[in-house]
Amino acid sequence: MSGKTRYQELWAYPLRLYRSFGKDSTDLTSNPGSLLVHPGSITLEQSVPIVKEKWYYPTDIANDLEHIDLPQRVKEEVYACAWEYTRCVIPQYTNWKRYIAFMRIIVIGIIAEYNGELVRVAETDTLLGYNLTAVLADLFQGTRIHTEMAWEFRCFLLITADKSSNWRDGLLFRSYVNALAKSPSQWFRMRDTDALIRFTLGAALACNDLDSIWYTEKQMETLCELGATLYDSVAFFKHRTEAETHSTFAYVPSSIRVQAFHQCRELLWALDVAWAGKPEHLVVINFLRFFGGPIHMMMRRYRFVEEGLTIGRPETETMVKLARQHFKLWNRVDAENCSVQDIERYKDLTARSNELMFSGLRAFLDASGEKSCEDCQQRQTYGAETSYAFGGVQLCSKCKQSWGAYVQSFPDRFNTVFPEVQKSDGTGCQIK
Repeated sequence: MSGKTRYQELWAYPLRLYRSFGKDSTDLTSNPGSLLVHPGSITLEQSVPIVKEKWYYPTDIANDLEHIDLPQRVKEEVYACAWEYTRCVIPQYTNWKRYIAFMRIIVIGIIAEYNGELVRVAETDTLLGYNLTAVLADLFQGTRIHTEMAWEFRCFLLITADKSSNWRDGLLFRSYVNALAKSPSQWFRMRDTDALIRFTLGAALACNDLDSIWYTEKQMETLCELGATLYDSVAFFKHRTEAETHSTFAYVPSSIRVQAFHQCRELLWALDVAWAGKPEHLVVINFLRFFGGPIHMMMRRYRFVEEGLTIGRPETETMVKLARQHFKLWNRVDAENCSVQDIERYKDLTARSNELMFSGLRAFLDASGEKSCEDCQQRQTYGAETSYAFGGVQLCSKCKQSWGAYVQSFPDRFNTVFPEVQKSDGTGCQIK
């Protein structure tokens, strides 16, 4: 007998792999050098020929940005990115009109992520030549979630455009980032909107004419936590390249990233088996599966080809510079030594929370100034001050460990919300 517990034996092999990749399995956020400059580690600059991409997208959206002041090649890349994302996360559809509407939603979202000056959702309903109300109606008219999904997307645009514009130094974004780090459950609700997880789940149902299908709030929160954990586990170095404020492992110890992905992947397969033969759930499973990793290989937004057909390679200074230049439509959030005391704007926007924010966000924002831990570091402006760092609140080690414990408890919480996974085969598939 080895004397090891079953859990220790299960994790012995992946931990050996992880340690062979870097010096050890310490928290990469607080000690990036242990992985990035360790002698004998993988080559950080891969010699891959630069090619001029050929962009493919349907003619339905080919002239949507005709009157917008962007280079034609950028427009083509945006169209193709929207098409590729749509095809990956909603691989099947029965309603082409709604499918096209979702692509247009993603076109707006892509541009908001790197050029927020062009997307001022609080000021006008006409964005990039689209009538936003009309596009949302094309996607969700006749569904039970139309109003809720409109809040989700407007909230996404409001915050995302602030992050990629000069409004990043304002009170709204500062309060928002402070609120992100209040608690793990609050984080995952806000990350849900930031990543458009429940929004895309709703869009997938709508694009397949499943207008009456929806989930309880607890089920939706659980599905969104699963999706966010999978995606953020894989996107760790992309997010750090961009100095993201919105990455799970900016707050959860990155040393448990492998474990977190593993347990969520198993839970997704367990739920897939439990829901087998129930076509009303198929589009949800398909979205979570592709969103949780494969899009990093199939979408040209990511660096799978540029990095020699690998995923999860640490960032380089070259990648950081390219992110600042919006290569692949990325955006780098660098810290700036200024803050804007735009209290009136903040008051105006929160007063319109029933139009511009998901239910509950205003309360999160109003409580964001109440510091719950004296050792966690909040700032007057957010963004990364150095390389190999995220851009948000820096949690103290005690709070980080608490967040890590929350993520590790996900299987128990998942099994409570979806008890059917425990009886999906003869032996049961409850995951511990």
